[in-house]
Amino acid sequence: MPTLASIEAHLQAFESLAGCRLCVHDHARLFTGSDGQRTIGFNRGSHRVTHAICGATERELCLENCMHRLNRRVERRHERCFLKRCPRGTIEVVAPLYRGGNHVGTLFAGMWGATHSHAGHGLPPAARVELQRLQLILPIFADGLLDLCLRREEPVAQENSRKSEIHDYISSHCRGALSLPDLAARLGLSPSRAGHLVKELFGETFVDLVARERLLTARHFLVNSDYRMKEIAQLCGLGSAEHFNRLFRQRVGLTPGEYRRRHRNTLI
Repeated sequence: MPTLASIEAHLQAFESLAGCRLCVHDHARLFTGSDGQRTIGFNRGSHRVTHAICGATERELCLENCMHRLNRRVERRHERCFLKRCPRGTIEVVAPLYRGGNHVGTLFAGMWGATHSHAGHGLPPAARVELQRLQLILPIFADGLLDLCLRREEPVAQENSRKSEIHDYISSHCRGALSLPDLAARLGLSPSRAGHLVKELFGETFVDLVARERLLTARHFLVNSDYRMKEIAQLCGLGSAEHFNRLFRQRVGLTPGEYRRRHRNTLI
């Protein structure tokens, strides 16, 4: 798997050439190895850490605008690259990451001040030509990053493409409501046959497989982000913080807070 230094070198080189900061939302643990080791810097996963303006904005507003609303737009439109305008008057270039047609992450470049924004933001104004150029090259760069992260999985995919297809679909969709009929429709099978196939390939039921993927994503966010417990529960499709805490403790043996305190310092 690519190392932290190798991925960071690519990100820093792009930032130097493009003259802007990059932020990465990693929904499907693309930039985290099986051992939990990140391949990108800790600060890159949050706008609130990457950009001072976001850090000064109400947290709920940031999450709704840059996470939930943006994800709904991407999953509805499947755009290659687009401009995002923040309620605070800032502009970013956004390149979603797709795997098998599924939205698995997002790369953000920027940010700039809109022509009508207040000077107090302290941001350079958005130049139309520069934004257009960035919209051309950012998705190509994003594809290259995605390719680097997926190279390690190619042998597995070749050995069992059906298993890989199921795993990719579940890991990409477990942030929201996901049912066995959803997976069955994707595979072109009946729900009963899809359930048997999951058990045959993974050795566990569909419900257990989805729970495991959600908890793996939760562990990723606990160690690699500053998201709060209720936010992680929502991002992982686990509903309330109470349900998240109960399920996590039952399956991991620690509360989410205990897991975060125990493992974060070992990976930063």
